[in-house]
Amino acid sequence: MRIAINAAVLGKRYTGVGTYIAGLIQSLTRLGHEVVVYGSSPLIPSGPGITRTVTPSWIAFDAGRSSGFWRLLWNLFILPLRLSNRKLDAVVSQNAEGLLWSSIPQLLVVHDLIPLHYPEEAPRLRRYYKRVLPLVLKRSAAVVTVSNYTRSDLLQHYKLNPTNIHVAYDGVEQRPLARRAETMPARFPVEPYFLFVGTFSPRKNLETVLRALEKVRDRVRESLLIVAYPDQWASGSLRLAEELGVSGRITHQAGLRDEEMSYAYEHATALFLLSDYEGFGLPALEAMLAGTPTVVSDSTALAEVVGDAAIKISAHDVSAAAEAMLRLSTDDAYREQMRRVGVKRAQKFTWMRTGTTISEILSRVVPSRDARPQSTRAPQ
Repeated sequence: MRIAINAAVLGKRYTGVGTYIAGLIQSLTRLGHEVVVYGSSPLIPSGPGITRTVTPSWIAFDAGRSSGFWRLLWNLFILPLRLSNRKLDAVVSQNAEGLLWSSIPQLLVVHDLIPLHYPEEAPRLRRYYKRVLPLVLKRSAAVVTVSNYTRSDLLQHYKLNPTNIHVAYDGVEQRPLARRAETMPARFPVEPYFLFVGTFSPRKNLETVLRALEKVRDRVRESLLIVAYPDQWASGSLRLAEELGVSGRITHQAGLRDEEMSYAYEHATALFLLSDYEGFGLPALEAMLAGTPTVVSDSTALAEVVGDAAIKISAHDVSAAAEAMLRLSTDDAYREQMRRVGVKRAQKFTWMRTGTTISEILSRVVPSRDARPQSTRAPQ
């Protein structure tokens, strides 16, 4: 098949959606498909079977406050017209990047419903999720979610045919991750350290991690490495660290290169990801594959993804988080046990499995070339 990938949303920053798109592109080409990518991000992979059609860089998500508006116009009007002029079999879009009409079948990937549950994180997208997304979902030939939890969430909020909602889990790079940094990157904490990867949003629940560190700071050697882009909540989290007396054991990093991120995972005592809500939770799998024990909240998609291969606690249970820190810091045998089961679990999540699932779904919804109409008009 000749498959278009709508990647105009991607910019220069690492995101979970960007990782998904990159992994999907590479797996589809390995399966023999030709992929035409619409996007401008330098993070989009290149190689045999991949054709890049450059989109305006100012519509990427990190291009400025007005980028969302211009990208909406792109997805509603310009991209559908461009797709109609190419010999393509299907188009794959993500979340809020779906097309209201298309001359070819659209597969929509839904990663989460954060704008509905946490409107303060994306106030403008909340209106889109309430007014536009229902139409995009109904007009898509197939809808894919990245976890069973997100599938259930989607069916709860929208009136959809369950038989048309499929699950294709994220994958994780099986190398592990990427190139390794041979030496400790600059500005990294001296080992040992615990690791937090995500954002400063209250939903990510960094507060529990900070309070847990305060409880055990005199009994463990670890500091805390926070990998997150600065946002409107960052100052509040760092101020809390000062109030708790642990700011001296906090290192904040953002915009890490692949090899630096690999180093962060591989050398951490443990990853803590105690989110209140996740549609998938890719950092948990990345840490597990790197051999780093992982502590996650026992709710939403995180518990589904890690299975029995990580420590699961209530998201706001400071005492349980502190106990996990203490045991992982002092019990070498336990840490090795969690390392082994984590690696084994993460190895099951490959991008080839993701691509194969997407390919099978597309094969069912894409009509044969002989059965296709010569032209399709946009709905009036």
